[in-house]
This record gives sequence, structure tokens and C-alpha cells, in this order.
Amino acid sequence: MNGLFLQGGGAKGAFEAGAVYAMHEKKLKFDIIAGTSIGAVNGYFIYTNNIEKMKEIYTETDFQNEIRDIEITDTISNDFMIEKLKELKGKNNHVKSFYINYVNVKDGKLKEIRIDVSKLTKEKALTCIKYSSLLPYVRPDGIKSMPFAKVAESFNSKDISDKFHEKVKEGKYDNFNIDGGILNNNFMEPFIQNHVKKLYLLVLHNNFEIPQYLLDNYERNNIILIQRKGLFKPNDSLNFDKKFLCELFKEGYDAAIDKCISN
Repeated sequence: MNGLFLQGGGAKGAFEAGAVYAMHEKKLKFDIIAGTSIGAVNGYFIYTNNIEKMKEIYTETDFQNEIRDIEITDTISNDFMIEKLKELKGKNNHVKSFYINYVNVKDGKLKEIRIDVSKLTKEKALTCIKYSSLLPYVRPDGIKSMPFAKVAESFNSKDISDKFHEKVKEGKYDNFNIDGGILNNNFMEPFIQNHVKKLYLLVLHNNFEIPQYLLDNYERNNIILIQRKGLFKPNDSLNFDKKFLCELFKEGYDAAIDKCISN
């Protein structure tokens, strides 16, 4: 059995997509998938057996045109990606479980929701994936909305997270369901309950370290870590420039090929 973890990171998910495509070419199959945010989105391509479509979306889509007229209020709209998932048909029968996480806000507190969307209808699964990849955004005081492109220029996930937690305490986000990475962007707990022979980690954080609880449960040579050699910039999460996405896709592809050959 093989497991695959897909970390969150917005547009940086193009790196994951390239790695997934390389592993698909190498005939790698995954029994258990866990993903958060863009990782949940990418996992859905695998779950529905639409790897070629995933490549097409990341390397051929003019996202800049699609997001040009989006106005950001309390969350950063992900409809432009979710609508693409709605068009996908099919089922990868090799995948036994596909776990995603998102955060529910209630009474000024955050609660992580973990769910196996393979047990849900398509509509409910996509709703959960939308939640998992829906980033909060705290607007400057007095501003009703901001253009997506303007937000992308200065986006910094840590800064956004800090401001978001302040607003949560004030009750601002009560009854919202939002990005799972806000609480847990290392959503690998499903692989403790569901032990696999080989665990592939596709990560998008700079200076990532494998959590100790994984090392306590797996031999190190059975964990295959695939990550970018270069460092991501803070605003790369919202950089949907076509050239950037294509370059990341190629980097992810090459990184996975190297790991597949060495393993």
C-alpha cells in the first residue's frame, strides 16, 4: 500500500501537480490520500482519475484572465478552481480513502474538521474541498473589497493568519468554514490510523521537517519526501501567472522523477 500527502500552498500547488504527473507516468498508485487546501484540490484530480486534465489546467489555463475581476472580501475566492473540479468525472478505484481537513469557526474558537470525502457524494465532497482551500483575508479598515491582483501583490500567509486569529477572537468569522492549513497544514495523521508501506510527502513549505510522530511510526527509508530545491516567496501562494505555474509544474515533475528513480 502507498500513501500520499499533499500540503497546502495555493498556486504553489503547481509543484505538487507536476510531481503527481511524474508518479502517474511511473505507474505509482495510491491507496490512501490526505490533503489540505490546494492539496485537497490536487487530491481530487487523483481521486477522480483525471491526471491529464490536472496537467492541462496547471500548464494551459490563463488564470490571470479568470481572476482579473474577482473582488476579495472576507475570504479569497477559490471558485475559479472549484468550478473546474465540478466538471471532472470518473473514479480511481485504487484509492480506498481520501482525507481532507478544514476549519470550522464557532463562538470565537477554531475546530479542525477531518473527513474522508470518499464516503461522501460528489456534491458534499466538493463542498468540503472548497472549505479546505478557502483562505481568509482580513481587509484594511474601511475597505469593502479589494481586487484579487492587489491582494496577491502583498500576500503573506503568516501576516494573514495573525490578523485572522485576532478577528476570530472578536467573533468576526463565526460560522465560517475555511482553509484547513490555518490550523494544520501538516495533515498527515490519517497515515497513523491507516499504515501504508510507502508514504510520499509532497510539501510546499520552505525548510520543511518530517513530523516526529511519523518518524515514530515509519522507517525513514519508507518516507519519500519531495520538495522544491529553491525557496518560495511569501506571495507565491497567489501567483497564478502562467509562466510561474508551468515552471513549478516542471520542477515538481523533475523532483518526483529523481525520487522515483532513487527509490
